[in-house]
Amino acid sequence: MGCDHLALQSGEARYLPATGELELMLVCDSCGAPCKPLGRVEFQLRPRRFVGHLAELTGRELGLDEQQTARLRFAALVCGQCRDQIPAEIAGKRGPLTPEEWVEVRRHPELGAALLGDVSLEDIREWILCHRERPDGTGYPRGLSGEEIPHEARILAVTDAYTAIVSDRPHRPARGHEEACEELSRCAGTQFDMAVVEAFLAAVPQRNLLLARATA
Repeated sequence: MGCDHLALQSGEARYLPATGELELMLVCDSCGAPCKPLGRVEFQLRPRRFVGHLAELTGRELGLDEQQTARLRFAALVCGQCRDQIPAEIAGKRGPLTPEEWVEVRRHPELGAALLGDVSLEDIREWILCHRERPDGTGYPRGLSGEEIPHEARILAVTDAYTAIVSDRPHRPARGHEEACEELSRCAGTQFDMAVVEAFLAAVPQRNLLLARATA
């Protein structure tokens, strides 16, 4: 008897090199067959190619099971699209941003979460919405603090920040791995969850494999 696809369904993302898009879909957890398309978004393959691996490794270090880490990896890929929802003239600006431009920048978690409309992805949507919240309560968009922030969102905050630090930006060149880890450690407990930073630093000895994948 074939699978009836009535089991739990998870999000999956597939890169389409012909169109430069990320295809989002629901897949059956029992058989892995696609069940429902969720749409496509434009996707810049590098340097985000390994952010999902970083989130997955960190989640495993923190004891998440396979299903949780799979959902976290999917969330990391979608989370990477948040910045692309910012108007290009703001995202690519080399000088200081105006107060009005900062308002637009701070909308990107909400815009990223809006990419996921299916009810089965409500938890992932919440993680993406909260990945710029901070343990000290100074983040956005809600000003959550500590345990109010979903655990998975705290993981995404660290892996997203690491990826940003080691990537080129209009206002600065990419920084190295060691410098990025020092920045995460310096901000642990204020901008980033202390336990998540510790787990990330414990997981990144495997970074050579990840970076090889990113540059393949």
